[in-house]
Amino acid sequence: MRRSYAALFASLLMLSTSWTAVAGPPVGPPATAYAAPPQTTVSYAPSAALAGSNLPDLGGPANALISKAEENQVGRMALQQLRDQNAILEDPEVADYIQQLGMRLASQAHDEGQNFTYNVLREPIINAFATFGGIICINSGLILVTDDESQLASVVAHETGHVVQRHMARSVVDESRMSLATTAAMLAAMILGAAAGGGGQAIEGAMALGQATAYQQEVNYIRSHEIEADAVGIELLAGAGFDPNEMAAFFENFSRSEGLSMEGIPALLVDHPVTSERIAAARSRAASFPVKALPESPAFAFIKERVRVLTASPETHIDQYYTGIHDHRALTPAERYGQALVQIEYKDAAAAVPTLRELQTAYPQMTMLYAALGQALAASGQTREAMTLFQHSIVLFPRNVPLTVRYAEALMQNNQPQEAHVLLIDLFNNVDPSPAQIRLTALAASAAGDAGDAYEYMAEYDLAGGQLALANQQLELALASPGLTNQQRAKFRARLDQVRGWLREQQQSRHGKS
Repeated sequence: MRRSYAALFASLLMLSTSWTAVAGPPVGPPATAYAAPPQTTVSYAPSAALAGSNLPDLGGPANALISKAEENQVGRMALQQLRDQNAILEDPEVADYIQQLGMRLASQAHDEGQNFTYNVLREPIINAFATFGGIICINSGLILVTDDESQLASVVAHETGHVVQRHMARSVVDESRMSLATTAAMLAAMILGAAAGGGGQAIEGAMALGQATAYQQEVNYIRSHEIEADAVGIELLAGAGFDPNEMAAFFENFSRSEGLSMEGIPALLVDHPVTSERIAAARSRAASFPVKALPESPAFAFIKERVRVLTASPETHIDQYYTGIHDHRALTPAERYGQALVQIEYKDAAAAVPTLRELQTAYPQMTMLYAALGQALAASGQTREAMTLFQHSIVLFPRNVPLTVRYAEALMQNNQPQEAHVLLIDLFNNVDPSPAQIRLTALAASAAGDAGDAYEYMAEYDLAGGQLALANQQLELALASPGLTNQQRAKFRARLDQVRGWLREQQQSRHGKS
């Protein structure tokens, strides 16, 4: 019998896996706990790299009733709703780092037909989610409690394992008649609610109070899905050059404090996935791979401090944080970078310039230092020096997304929108753009007086959010813009025809499932 709408909503809330706890003070890791919502069965090993995983192949149901294209649209729509709520940390440097880390892991699955998109959420709760369409969200709180890149990679690898196994799609395969928009809205509500402290074990416990019997079978599936994600994630870690033992070690650290966070949770969910058996299984799995860990990127420590500064709440008094550390010991290079970011934010950019110059010299391959130095120079009134630095930087690191975006922002602030437009178009045409990058390109086109291109890029922004109808409207406005060249008109018309084709396919798909 088909479950009720309320039951479906509850199961959607319980879709994602999560590492959950309330973050503590800026210094030192807070108490943490691992939580994982229930999922349905069936396993999937998509690649030769995972052929030895002892994971059975995915059969017909999920593929037949919810396609990857539909998953992608649901995920993009949900992500756009999070973006509209300012829940996503839209920072080029952080976004580039987490995407590069994620793809380093995901590439080991050799799952060519699967999209993988990694995002950082502005949330202090220690949590991470894998959702529809290969979208993985890492809370800022989790980044701040990880001690090194391998720990962060172990969480990202585990969540990537859930995507590889298509656990989210199969969780709602029986509810395939629900509209994509409704599913996306529910998914966004789930992520926001869980990230803000209502997720993980707390959500599971609250639901179990009223519907313990209804969800008993789903809860029983937690172990198999979590172990599948562990198995895949450990292989991804090893293949990407991380220590595969890190996953079990991180699990164990979380489980040590689990007893505190489990207080008051109903007995139905006390038998939590993070058990000694699961940790032992992860260790055993990791032991089958030789440890050939590559040196960790020094960028991790700098990104961690960047996340700390960008997500700090007013009560944190981030302007006093690094001063407090310096009263007891010398700041690390990454902490000096964080302090320089605070100085830029608090209108003391001139004080940040010497520090950033020194760090940029010491770490000549770290592009975020070039970008920060350029911003500090511009903010302190040294515009000529800033532009010279940016010009030099993009020669050294052509089409580096954060550097190019920061240079384009500086050009627009210096009343050079045409130059920014040209720079961003080149990046757009050669590197897969993020929604934030697409929006900036549209703003540059508009400021440069090119209304047609501005509407077209806003259409691409809507497409990135899964909004086909809105993209259709933007392209119609693009075609109605004055002064179009023949090339622009042909380009906009071709894209509009493509979008309308997708809309027809979507309508036919919904009609076929109704």
